[in-house]
Amino acid sequence: MKIIKSPILLTAITIAIVIAKVFYFRYELFNDLSLLGLVIESILWLLPYFVVLLLFKKHPIPFMIIISLLSSILMLMITWYERYFLIVPSYFDLSQTGQAGSIVEILPYLYATSDVFYFMDTIVLIVALVLFRKTEQLSIKRVNIVIVSVLLILSIIIPSMAFKATIYDVSATSKKYGYLNTQITQSLQRNFKESEIVEVIDFDYEKVIELKKNEYVPDIEHKSFGIAKDRHLFVIQVESMQEFVVGHEVNNQEITPNINKLLGESTEFTNVFQQIGAGNTSDSEWLLHTSLYPKGMEATVNFLKGKPMPSMVNYLNKNGYGSMTFHADEIEYWNRDVLYPVLGFQEAFTDKEIPNKDVIGFGPSDAVLIDFVTEQVKEKVAQNKRMYANIMTITSHTPFEMPPKDEFLKLPKEYEGTYVGNYLQSVRYTDEQIGRFIQNLKDLGIYDESVIVVFGDHSGLHGRPMTPKDNDLMDSLLGHQYSLKDRFTIPFIVTVPGIYKNHTINTNLGGQIDMMPTLLNLLGIEINTPVMGQNLYHYKNNLLSMRYYLPGGSFINNENFYIAENARFPKRFYDLEDMKRIDLNLPYIEQNTEDMQELFNLSDSLLNPYTSTKNQTE
Repeated sequence: MKIIKSPILLTAITIAIVIAKVFYFRYELFNDLSLLGLVIESILWLLPYFVVLLLFKKHPIPFMIIISLLSSILMLMITWYERYFLIVPSYFDLSQTGQAGSIVEILPYLYATSDVFYFMDTIVLIVALVLFRKTEQLSIKRVNIVIVSVLLILSIIIPSMAFKATIYDVSATSKKYGYLNTQITQSLQRNFKESEIVEVIDFDYEKVIELKKNEYVPDIEHKSFGIAKDRHLFVIQVESMQEFVVGHEVNNQEITPNINKLLGESTEFTNVFQQIGAGNTSDSEWLLHTSLYPKGMEATVNFLKGKPMPSMVNYLNKNGYGSMTFHADEIEYWNRDVLYPVLGFQEAFTDKEIPNKDVIGFGPSDAVLIDFVTEQVKEKVAQNKRMYANIMTITSHTPFEMPPKDEFLKLPKEYEGTYVGNYLQSVRYTDEQIGRFIQNLKDLGIYDESVIVVFGDHSGLHGRPMTPKDNDLMDSLLGHQYSLKDRFTIPFIVTVPGIYKNHTINTNLGGQIDMMPTLLNLLGIEINTPVMGQNLYHYKNNLLSMRYYLPGGSFINNENFYIAENARFPKRFYDLEDMKRIDLNLPYIEQNTEDMQELFNLSDSLLNPYTSTKNQTE
């Protein structure tokens, strides 16, 4: 019994279990089994245990339990986040616990039985607390001081090595230098660079167009310029909607029958990619309204200091539009109480105004939203006002679970209870509400005086919730393997009744950053402030990327989709049309990566005057 109660044995067992926990952590995040990676990763995770042994000589075990529990919860949060988004989160992501609604809702899809391993050291320490309750204090050996000193020195050296490197991808850097070391480095780099404000002396839009391999033509010379001048503008941003659902059928049923009806009077842009960063839906709002890139690793809205900026909203305001935005959630969510005044919205309707009834998921149903929007539109019609309405749906949000009364599709048995099946039902439901809204516009007599835009904010089908069965269902549904192109391509449909009399498919490559220039050109509004996007009606070539959801250095152009190295995968190079793997063309890749980085840097410099040096949530 004396041996069992030995403090040396307890310390050894605890260290062994913590290292085993770190091993599991690295395997889950990076699929890494290397000894060197394990040693580097373990340093900062072990340090608190030895510090506790030094500081609390009489009763160290209760404090060790606290350290153990906190580290276990942190590892679990990181693991679950990565399983869902397929992104290794930064310290910033984990600090945004108030914005983590989507993660909480899909926890049943994320946990694994083996995750209990994260808490093995806590269990051992609790048992030890019982065993040592009536014994003398744990003896503290001089060797503990040496161990703590070594760990402290290493915990300074390794982050300093990482500090000299540019962090393009958090997962790749974390795999090399350790997760905690990388977070320290990221924080230091961010604070170090916050004082570096890059000013734009001369913004050259022709250079932006040139980097995308186009020849610049003034806006007013585009064939699309002004063909929908003075029309109302209704933009419907659909939660988690991907391009593949439009025009597609399952079990001989249209997934989006009401959107499909719109196509007869629309241009359907079929080659548009999401470009959001960590801000997700709020980044989608940002891209649509500013045509500037989001910060990427951190939500842009959290850095805005309230200074009004050039935006699609302000351009419309100056041209006689009344602007309003609708989102049936808390206005403080993702700091929209700051975002909306910065963008220039005259009215913002959120959970305080939109009735909290017929709740599906985490808010009022899209049916409730559409009814509310219609009443506001009626008021503007009665006042004979030209209007811009930005309408954001939320029902088709993970985990896509719909009440039976709101399921419009009769799915084959193999789809029942699957993530893909739930997703299709939720999209079909939202499509029904879009159909109701279109009919409301017709009933109000303004459908033929409007431009109606439908687009998806970001992907919905990704991560651990997509089981092998779900992926097989997608392969069968699409007729090919579900790819990153399928995941990241979003619908962008522009309906102009009376002018567009046929379904036109536009395959020009684009991103969310191109929506503002495209729509303002259509409305005959010339842009005279810096933007990073381009009119998709006119320009055929493009160069795109996204921060956060692709490793740094990745890009998409008219021919190729390049994904830079991350912790799990090597560099991957695809033919964009069929997403077949092709050999790396390193000089070509390097040039496009440099051009894309130049676009990012220019966008950041344009954003700097409107952002604070400290996160608003800190």
